[in-house]
Amino acid sequence: MKVLVIEDNDEKRDAIVKHLHASGVRPSDILLADCIPEFTAHLQQDIDLFIIDIRIPSYKGGTETENGRTIIESIVKSGKSGAQLIAISAYPDEFKILRQYFEAHGCILSDFASDSWKSTLNHLLVQAKKNTKMDFLIFCALEEEMRPYYALSNNGQKTTRGSFTSFDFSISGKVGAAILLPRMGLVNAAAIAAVCVDRYKPSIVAMSGICGGFKGRVALGQLLISEMVYEYQSGKWTVDGFSQDPYQVSTSVTTLAALRHLIGDENFLSSLESGFRGYRPTAQNSPSLAIFTSGSAVIADPKFMTQVGEIHRKVGGLDMEIFGIKRAVQILGYNPHYVCAKVVVDLCDDDKDDKLHEYGALISAKFVLAAIEHLLAANPQ
Repeated sequence: MKVLVIEDNDEKRDAIVKHLHASGVRPSDILLADCIPEFTAHLQQDIDLFIIDIRIPSYKGGTETENGRTIIESIVKSGKSGAQLIAISAYPDEFKILRQYFEAHGCILSDFASDSWKSTLNHLLVQAKKNTKMDFLIFCALEEEMRPYYALSNNGQKTTRGSFTSFDFSISGKVGAAILLPRMGLVNAAAIAAVCVDRYKPSIVAMSGICGGFKGRVALGQLLISEMVYEYQSGKWTVDGFSQDPYQVSTSVTTLAALRHLIGDENFLSSLESGFRGYRPTAQNSPSLAIFTSGSAVIADPKFMTQVGEIHRKVGGLDMEIFGIKRAVQILGYNPHYVCAKVVVDLCDDDKDDKLHEYGALISAKFVLAAIEHLLAANPQ
């Protein structure tokens, strides 16, 4: 979320910026302008909240002039009418003249001499956070899958949005978040993905973490990237048994081409593993594009796993969320890049343990970050 403070009075500006910091706004997300040219120069950026001074110089070092109308008009003409607007002024006597024009354009007038501007600003910050556009979203089903992002990002901020935890950070100047689902499973994944994608409209939707694998098709510790996913439990129960009707969602050929290029480097896996000191697979297995299947229950029965594997002869990975996320986004009508990658930590039998969980969470997270950076570089707009 970007905030532009248009203010030429040092004391007033410092008070506003101090309040923004106390409200959780990062210093890097606060832009400053003390005259009209500086304000105009910032208009090309994605600003979510404008804090306006009614009287501001027309040029650097000039005399304070009533430029509030000019600022509002410029914001509207720049196409940023969806941003939050507040004018905090030390000249409340002018409000009577300005109120109709400002409020007609959605700008709230607030008296700096009264502390009420702080509560008003807090309300607008909440609204701005809801409306913030993000370039990427990464979903995680478990805290241990989320944890690597805290360590790998040096510019992140942990926050709570409704019923879920979000870790906001940037990659190559683009903003996004890793989001922890409140629970595992298709329903939670679909519900949270639908809300977040519709609200933040990212160009990249990702998921990282750990998964099960089909014996003989994939290896323990192998990184799998979803090229297509289907739900294995959709179908019809009759007196003759269950007939599957596996609905599926595919990743676009454009995205797959970029991901295939990324994992094609023979040193790529070694770069992901670099620095990891924990338990790892006994042998390296190259990352691979794979078909995933998703369901709502944990499977620890080889016989049932065999039945699920018979639905598609090339299915490699099994999880509880990827289909829900991809299908929710598909229904919304968006067409983002999908980057869903998980590491196989068990073969869905009774020989389950947690040994590979830390490795899987880290390697999949590092892959997702590399993939997002690669896709952003290829599509810089």
